[in-house]
Amino acid sequence: MPESLVGRMHFDTAQGQILDHDRRYLLMRTDVLMGIFNRLPENIRHAALRAFEASVAENGGKSAQAYYESLNCDAVRLIQTMVDFSAELGWGCWSFTAASDREIQLTVQNSPFAAGYGTSANGPVCYPIAGMLQTVGRLILGSAVTVTETQCCASGPHIDACQFTICSDTQ
Repeated sequence: MPESLVGRMHFDTAQGQILDHDRRYLLMRTDVLMGIFNRLPENIRHAALRAFEASVAENGGKSAQAYYESLNCDAVRLIQTMVDFSAELGWGCWSFTAASDREIQLTVQNSPFAAGYGTSANGPVCYPIAGMLQTVGRLILGSAVTVTETQCCASGPHIDACQFTICSDTQ
């Protein structure tokens, strides 16, 4: 497994940036970020969250692809790296479970996206995690995938974890 992500990061305060190689990161409060979506009118919110998902799939997916390649395309090691790096980045505690050879389940304890949104959502809000899972799922399952958040802590105060299903699109 590669060294910790935090250990790889360069906190360049002279330039006001945090880098992992050429990938720039940002520290931000979750309520500030998710407060944007919480304040949008309902008819716009879903489209904005989907755009957030697509951006993470595209741009965050480049990081997942780079990790995968650095691990000699080892899916098991990628899963552990995603568990470790997600926790280091504050994306919650991830736990993957293989449901079948075509389906993976992910449980996220303490999702920053749900926590930053609150518990009044009408549906899932962890779209960035779903975006990252599009790339991770494709790398692990070897095909395009469909990612669904089936349970979100932002949907109510008594939900203790966010749940995702990653399904291969191939028969």
